[in-house]
Amino acid sequence: MRTLSLLLFFFVGIVAVHSSVQAAIQEPEIEVLPNGLTVAWFTSPKLPIVDFVFLVKAGCKGDPLGKSGTAQLVAETMDHGAAGLTAQQISRAIESLGATRAVSVEEDAFTVGVHGLAPDAKTLLDLLFKIAIQPDFPLAEVTREQARILDRWSHLKDYSDSLASLALGRLLSWGTPYQRGGLLSAAEFKGVTRGDVDAFHKAYFVPSNSILAVVGQVKREELRPLLLKGFGDSEKFPPSEVLGVPSRGYFDPRLKMAATTAQGPFRRVIIVDRPLLKQAQIRIGVRAPLMGDPEHYALVVGNALIGELFDSRLNGLIRDQLGLTYGVQSSFAYKKEFASFNISTSTRTDQVGLVVKKTVEALKQIQNGELTQEEVKTAKEFLVGGFPLSTSTLESVASHWLAGTVFDLGAGYLNEFSPRVRAVTRDQVVAALRKHLNLENLVIVIAGSSDEIEKSLSASGIKPLKRLSVKDLE
Repeated sequence: MRTLSLLLFFFVGIVAVHSSVQAAIQEPEIEVLPNGLTVAWFTSPKLPIVDFVFLVKAGCKGDPLGKSGTAQLVAETMDHGAAGLTAQQISRAIESLGATRAVSVEEDAFTVGVHGLAPDAKTLLDLLFKIAIQPDFPLAEVTREQARILDRWSHLKDYSDSLASLALGRLLSWGTPYQRGGLLSAAEFKGVTRGDVDAFHKAYFVPSNSILAVVGQVKREELRPLLLKGFGDSEKFPPSEVLGVPSRGYFDPRLKMAATTAQGPFRRVIIVDRPLLKQAQIRIGVRAPLMGDPEHYALVVGNALIGELFDSRLNGLIRDQLGLTYGVQSSFAYKKEFASFNISTSTRTDQVGLVVKKTVEALKQIQNGELTQEEVKTAKEFLVGGFPLSTSTLESVASHWLAGTVFDLGAGYLNEFSPRVRAVTRDQVVAALRKHLNLENLVIVIAGSSDEIEKSLSASGIKPLKRLSVKDLE
């Protein structure tokens, strides 16, 4: 799922996209071809390399109703046979050039990319066409990859960290198009057919729904005719109803939390039962504003000082002072139409209650204004100072730009973060965290031995709302 630097932009650390550098970052020359394909030219004569990344504005969110996992199966099989070439022939053609390829899918976007030397640009572009536009989806390959994904899914029960993260994500996003994630259940995925895979590709992989980033030492006049020929004629991007995509969210009754009139941050504590374990995984989350919110920058600074820095407030308390964990981290997770603030850590089962209680207390203290100017200054320096490394190559600049197109952030967002972060004040951080991180709506998920976890929670005055079994998540 990850080979090219251009495909890194959908990881959890996407907040880094919003950092800045001292000098202006190069923006691409945008061209819309007659067939509707948008081409972003990031040309440079400095290095004899080239990257082509084909981005489709569709992902797991576009899976048909009752067919979750379709997009994932598309991603796993589209380079396993295309335009009459076998998977082995495709691999040999790319690797003989010393080049690499990558196919990736997330909730909102799908990417297919190749990376190699500039003299091989035309050959690499032709191979990209074949993979992205002309996949054969051989039945044997689809069947094999489907079995492999199901095998991986069957081992979900073996990993508490995966269970806790999966449960938190589903509970926070319940009722939205993102609640299914990449795969809701083995039962649904078994019903996905080769026909579903092919229909998904035909529906979404059209020029008018796509962007091609061309990066490196290339000549536009030589490549443009190939682009017009390779991506075909314009096709109308169909509405999601064509594939039966749920337009108002997906409601899985297994994960709907029972109504509760309890007050306070501990009213939604969920245990995912994994008996006999001595360690427990803890995830704490709450819905958050989208990336375009006016107070986004204050929230990014707030997250850095809460749990992104090693010397963060939570790490200093839970790890260094209390010695309850090896580490604790916080982050914002962004999708185009959904966002959340998340905290993750682990501890001994008998210390779960204390870790949860102290973590929430720390959040309350920050919201109440117990925050120093030095903490805010350190967080801002970390965010601004770290960005030059993340945009040190033209490939990385292009990857951030592509992310911005998915989130509709505007043409100049890459150059605006530094002054926006520097302008954030301590009071703005406190106000933004108080306004947007509603502790009354926290969802707390703990994966481990439920009986022991309940004892620990009870000792800290916390009563769980419900238990989930592994079956509830599979």
